[in-house]
Amino acid sequence: MIALVKVELKKLYRDPMSLAIILLMPIGLTLVYYLALGNVYPAWHPPGTSHFEYLVPGTMGYAVIYMIMTVSMGLCEYRQAGLLKRLQTTPISPSEYLGSHFIANLFVGVFQALIVLLLSVILGFRPQGGLPGLVLASIFLGFLAVASVGFGLLTATIAKNSGAASGLAMIFVVPMMVFGTLLAVFNETTRAIARFMPNYYVSDSLTLIFNGARLSDRLILQNLLILSIISLVIVVAGIQLFKRTEFR
Repeated sequence: MIALVKVELKKLYRDPMSLAIILLMPIGLTLVYYLALGNVYPAWHPPGTSHFEYLVPGTMGYAVIYMIMTVSMGLCEYRQAGLLKRLQTTPISPSEYLGSHFIANLFVGVFQALIVLLLSVILGFRPQGGLPGLVLASIFLGFLAVASVGFGLLTATIAKNSGAASGLAMIFVVPMMVFGTLLAVFNETTRAIARFMPNYYVSDSLTLIFNGARLSDRLILQNLLILSIISLVIVVAGIQLFKRTEFR
C-alpha cells in the first residue's frame, strides 16, 4: 500500500495539469474571497473581523471537498483506460488499491487546506491556537479528506465516464459549498440542513480553534466525533459499492 501511495503522489507532481489544480485552486479561491470580501465587515461579526476572515475555515474545507470531483474523474479515467481491470491480474487487492487512494488524497487535501491558511495569514488573517490548534485542525481536515474520497468513490460508481463524474460530483459539492462552508446566512432551517454536511463540522470547529477556544472544548470534541462517524459511514459505503461494480 505504501508503494501505491508513492505512485499516486508521484503522478501528481509529474502531471503539470494536476499539480496546477492542486496549487492554483486554493490560491485562486482565497484571493477571490479576499478581493470580494476583505473590506466587508458585517455587524454580526466580532469587531474588526472581515467577512473574508470569517470564511477562512470554510474556505479551507472547500479546498478539501473539491477533490470529490477530481477523485471521481480520475477513477472513471482509470476505468475507461482499462487499468482497473488490469489490477485484478496483479497481487494487489482492491482494498489495498482503494486504501492507497485514501491515504494519498488525505495528504493532498490537508496540503491544499494549509495553502489556504498560509495565504490567508499573509493577507492578514490571524489564527489563534498555536501549533496544537493547527494539529487539531489538520485532524479535522484529514477526516474531511477521507469523506471526500468516499464521495468520489460513490460518484465514480454511478458515472459512466469522467464527464458524467464531474457533473454528478456537483450534487455533493454544491450543497457542501453553500451550507458547510458557513457561506449561507443561517437560520433554524439552513443550520439544520448544514448539519448533514460533513464539512460544516470542520468549519464550525476550525472557527472555534482559530478564535482561541480551548482545544478540549466540548463542542469541538463533539464535532470531531460526529465527523469521524460520518466519514466512516461514507468510506464503507463508497468502498463496498465501488468494489462490487469494478472488482467483481
